[in-house]
Amino acid sequence: MDQLKKLEQLARLLDNSFRIPGTSFGMGLDSLIGLIPGIGDSAGGILSTYIIWQAARMGVPRVVLMRMGVNAIFDAILGAIPFFGDIFDIAFKANQKNVQLLNKYYQSPQATVERNTVSIALIALSIIVVVGLVAWLTIKLLAWLIHAIG
Repeated sequence: MDQLKKLEQLARLLDNSFRIPGTSFGMGLDSLIGLIPGIGDSAGGILSTYIIWQAARMGVPRVVLMRMGVNAIFDAILGAIPFFGDIFDIAFKANQKNVQLLNKYYQSPQATVERNTVSIALIALSIIVVVGLVAWLTIKLLAWLIHAIG
């Protein structure tokens, strides 16, 4: 479990190593690096991926790794939005969430796998619904444009 302690320290460094003066909010290197236009969010994403890679080397099941990946992707995509993304990075703390998933897995493997299987299924269903809705709206818009022009 020495590796888990190292990952906890890295997550704390990335997500919560500094206090924002005058507040109770913490931020880490991930938030600071994210301020660098263009490369900051990519660098933060690479650091987040390291935690997932180490979890895979530790033998964590794929479904838990997938859930950790969702956290990292969500953080990277929303973190890339100017200004809002910087606030999101301070609040979401994907790296600490991922280390918490590791801790939960080691405390209760079966329950964690079951819970994350449901989470991944719901996320996949949500993506399918959103893509379907976008496709349906696109078809409706094209039909309306063709009717309006014709």
